[in-house]
Amino acid sequence: MPALQATSKRASNQFPLLPLITAGVIIAALYFGKELLIPFALALLLSFLLAPPVTWLERMRLGRAASVAIVLVLAFSIAGGLIWLGLGQLTGIVASLPQYQDNIRVKLQALRSPAGPGLVSAADTLKNLKNELAANALKAEKPRDQIARAQSRANPNPPAPVPVEIVNHDSGVLQSLGLVSASLANVLAMAAAVVVLTLFMLAQRSPLRNRLFGLFGQTHLILMTTALDDAATRVSRYLLTQSLVNASYGALLGFGLYFVGVPYAPFWGVLAALLRFIPYLGTFFAGACPFILSLAVFDGWQRPLLTLAVFGVIEIATSSVLEPWLYATRTGISSLAILLSAAFWTLIWGPIGLILSTPLTVCLAVLGRHVPPLEFLYVLLGDEPVLTADVRFYQRLLAMDDDEADGIAAQALKEKTLTEVYDSLLIPALGLAEQDRHENRLDAERAAFLFQATSEVIQELADDQAAVAEAAKSGESPAPANPLSILCMPSRDRADELAGMMLVELVRRQGNHAELLHLADLDGTNAPVKRPGIDVLFVSALPPFAVIHARSACRRARQANPGAKIVLGLWNSVLPAEKIADRLGKPTCDAIVTSLAEAEALLKPAEMPAAEVETASRA
Repeated sequence: MPALQATSKRASNQFPLLPLITAGVIIAALYFGKELLIPFALALLLSFLLAPPVTWLERMRLGRAASVAIVLVLAFSIAGGLIWLGLGQLTGIVASLPQYQDNIRVKLQALRSPAGPGLVSAADTLKNLKNELAANALKAEKPRDQIARAQSRANPNPPAPVPVEIVNHDSGVLQSLGLVSASLANVLAMAAAVVVLTLFMLAQRSPLRNRLFGLFGQTHLILMTTALDDAATRVSRYLLTQSLVNASYGALLGFGLYFVGVPYAPFWGVLAALLRFIPYLGTFFAGACPFILSLAVFDGWQRPLLTLAVFGVIEIATSSVLEPWLYATRTGISSLAILLSAAFWTLIWGPIGLILSTPLTVCLAVLGRHVPPLEFLYVLLGDEPVLTADVRFYQRLLAMDDDEADGIAAQALKEKTLTEVYDSLLIPALGLAEQDRHENRLDAERAAFLFQATSEVIQELADDQAAVAEAAKSGESPAPANPLSILCMPSRDRADELAGMMLVELVRRQGNHAELLHLADLDGTNAPVKRPGIDVLFVSALPPFAVIHARSACRRARQANPGAKIVLGLWNSVLPAEKIADRLGKPTCDAIVTSLAEAEALLKPAEMPAAEVETASRA
C-alpha cells in the first residue's frame, strides 16, 4: 500500500508537466512539418473562401464538378493576371529608377546637411577635433618608424614575407541562376500542391465531412456539427469581408495616388489591397512603398507629404469607419490575440504564417468555445468578457482597488438604471463576498474594506442619480398622496445591511418615508424591534446562508409590530418566492421579493396604501 501511494504521488507530481510536454510536441510538429502543413493550411483557407460561390453555383443546378471547375478557373485566372500585371509594373518601376538618381541624391544631401548655425558650428568643432587627433597620431608614429629603421640596420637580411594570395570565390552567374531556379521551383511546387488540395477539398466536401464525423463518433455529432458550422461561418465571413475592405482600400488609394501624380498608381492600389491581408505589417508597407517612390520622383517635399496624407486619411477612414461597419459579426478573437498569434505563426511558419495567423486563430477559438477540454483556448483568444461585471467589481474590491471598482459601477450606471445597477452589480458582488466569508476564504481586513467601499459606492451612485434627476426635472414634482412609513432591518450580517441601504435609497426616491436600522442599533441581540406607527417592516437577507436567520427575524418583527406588514427581501435568490415560502414553513411574512426591482414595485405609494399591503407573493 505505501508503494502504491508513493507511485500515485509521483504521478500526480508529474501530471502538471503533461500539458507542457503536449504543447511542446505540437509546436515541434508544426515547425518541422511546415513543408506539408503550409500547403494544406493555404488550401483549407482557399476552400473556405471559395466554398460560398461553389455552393451558389450548385444551387443553380450546374453540378459540383462544373461548379468547382468554374470557380477555380476564375479564381486562379484572376490571381495569375494580377501577378502578371504586377510583375510588369514592378519591372517598369525598377527600370525607371536610374533616371531619378539625381533627385534621390539631392534629398539625401538635404537630410545629411546640418540645418542652422548652431549645428554648423558643432560640425566644424568636431572636424577640427578630428584633425588634431589625426596629427597627434602621426606624431606618435614617428618614434615607431625610427625603431623600425634601427632594427633593419641591425638585421640586414630579414625573413622574406609570406606571400598571400587572395582567391575570389565568385560563385558566378550560373550558381546564382541555380539558386533562383531552386527557389522558383519550390514556390511552383507549393502552388501546385495548394491548387490540387483546394480542388480536392472543394470537390470532396461531403465525404471529408463524413469521415471527420466518423472519426469523432456518433456521440459527438451535435458538438462537431456546431463547431464546424461556426468555424466555417466565421472564417468565410472574415475572408469575404476582409477582401471587400481591402478592395475598397486599394481602389481609394489608387485614385488618391493618381490625383497626386504618383507613377503606377493602379499598381500601388492593388499591392496595398494584397498587403493588407498581412496583419499590422501589411498596412505599413502599403503606405511606405508609394511614399518612397514619391521621394525619388518629385522635387521638393510637397507631393511626398501629400502622398503620406492621402494614405493616412484612407487608412483612418477604413480602420475607423468601414471596418467597424462591415464587421458587424466579429471573428470572435481579441486584438491582443491577433497580435500574439501573428507573432507565433510568423515564428513557426515565416511570412506565410503571418498571412494565415488570423484564420487559424479563429479556428482555435471556435474549438475552445465548443470543446470543453479546450475551453482555455477560447478564454485566452476570445473577445467576449471572461468575467461578468459583478465578478470584476468584486475582484477589484478584493484587490483593494476602490478606484477601478468605482469606475465599473459608474460605467454600469451610464448603461442601466440605479435599480438595475444595484440588482445586477452590487448585490451579486455582495453575494460572492458572503459566500467566501462564510467559507473562511475572505479575511477580516479585506471583508472590512469591501463592505466599506461598497457602502461608499451605494451612496455615490445614489447621489449621482439624484443629481441627474434634479437636472432633468422641469418643475416641482408632486408629493405622493399617501406615502408609506417603512423600516428596513438587516437579518444578520453587514451584507444584509448594505442591501437594505440600497432598498432605502430606492424607496425614498419614490416619496416614501424610509429608515434603515443598522447592525449597531441591534447590539447583536435577538430582542424584537418595536417601532410604532410604521406601515411596512422590511427584513433584508442575502443568501446563501440567510433563510434560517430571515425566518427568525420575520417572526420577531411580527411579534413586536403586529400592525405592520412584514416583507422579506431574499436578494438574488435562485429560488422563486413560492419555494422560499415553503422552506420558511408557516406564514412568517406577508410578502417575499427576490430583487430590488420587485421591492420597488411593491412599495409604490399609489399601489400600496398604508391600510392595506398588496403582496407580490403570499408566504
